[in-house]
Amino acid sequence: MDCPTNISRQLGARRKDLGLSLVQVARRVDTSPATLSRYENGWSRFEVYTLRKLATALDCELVVRLEPKKRSEIRPQRSDVVKKLRRLFWDQDLTVHHLEENPMWVVERVLEYGNLEDVHHLAVHMGRDTFLRYVSGTRFSSDRTRAFWQQILSREGMTCTRKYSREEAATSWRSSSR
Repeated sequence: MDCPTNISRQLGARRKDLGLSLVQVARRVDTSPATLSRYENGWSRFEVYTLRKLATALDCELVVRLEPKKRSEIRPQRSDVVKKLRRLFWDQDLTVHHLEENPMWVVERVLEYGNLEDVHHLAVHMGRDTFLRYVSGTRFSSDRTRAFWQQILSREGMTCTRKYSREEAATSWRSSSR
């Protein structure tokens, strides 16, 4: 259950427990009944200031807290990761086995062609430390992507362990043409 739905349900239940109408509570809070109705029906753009006024009007205390999710709630299923990333593998049918047998290939493709949501999804699936180890060994094909990930790794106290692939290709091409 997501947080806004829970808060919405609590607001409506508390108002009804007190036997108050939307209009009565809206007057106490100095808002419109329509706004209060949105709050009670799943509105996800809560204003903390308004929530405080609502809590006072409903004789409640507003408590806001962050709780870490349990590990099992965070880690997506491998099949979900494959579904999410499949569009990045236009030349190969990505399967669950690729995540285990060819993780470097998957990481390289996601870093080059994915968006930040894709990166986050893969990093959560692999675990942060494992993902960063793969990133540090990645061969990047673009300057921009390499520079971006070098900065990320440097903030994590890690360095790229692989040379830039275009530089490697140019070096091998020059040596073979002699």
